[in-house]
Amino acid sequence: MVAWGLQGGATLLECLLGLALGLVVVAAVAVHHLATGQSSRLQAAQAQMTEDAQIGLELLRTELMMAGYAQPQRFILDAQGRPRWQTALAGQPPLMACDKGFVEADTVDSVVCAANGLSAALEVSYQADAFNTVPLSDNSTPTDCLGNGLKNPQLAPLTRNRWYVASSQGRSELRCASQLGNPGQPLVDNVEVLALWFSLAQAGSPMTPVRYVKASQVDSFSRVRSVRLCLLLRSTDAVLAAEDTLAYFDCEGTPQTSSDRRLRRAFHAVVALRAATGG
Repeated sequence: MVAWGLQGGATLLECLLGLALGLVVVAAVAVHHLATGQSSRLQAAQAQMTEDAQIGLELLRTELMMAGYAQPQRFILDAQGRPRWQTALAGQPPLMACDKGFVEADTVDSVVCAANGLSAALEVSYQADAFNTVPLSDNSTPTDCLGNGLKNPQLAPLTRNRWYVASSQGRSELRCASQLGNPGQPLVDNVEVLALWFSLAQAGSPMTPVRYVKASQVDSFSRVRSVRLCLLLRSTDAVLAAEDTLAYFDCEGTPQTSSDRRLRRAFHAVVALRAATGG
């Protein structure tokens, strides 16, 4: 009788079975490693997007809370005969915006809305000082949104900071430019869209907002009492795998599909204008 196995050793069937079990274990470990790696990449991308969104929204929130701020200079009567303080911002709206951006984003003196664009743009005006901005090393000269010193600090310097989204070298960034004429600089990476809505006050109750509208529907920005912000962030890299969902909601709440397998998420905030007055 012929023996198919080795005396005192494993049979061929046992060897094949052990090899198969080993391959199953290796495959399970590999799948777990890949799944864990994909999960880690998604979590890291989400964490980075959340951090960037918090920075961007905080920058915009701080700016909007200063919109229209200025030290009072003297009492005057408005068109309705009501007494109010006149400030260095007299005749200048605290903020301006365009739904599709400005034609010349870096030129603050030019306020012309673009006909086409994916992102809104915002310009905020207020009196800058050493307390509501980060002053220069002398601790007295106020600065704009890029850290540039404003001239004539003794003459109630006014700052006009312009916020918008632009792309360069394949990156989409939240940028700021000021009236000092310096080119706009990126402050937050991977911001694809800035969307804005403005609450308008009632005519008979100037401090009571009634509805949110787009910039093109605002007849006078002096009536704006609060601003609803949205930043659409994307991941730096294409982290979505074939089995991951490509769907996301944009700032308007409309379902969209990621065509480049980057993760996207819309972040929202509402900011009340503290310096808002009836107008």
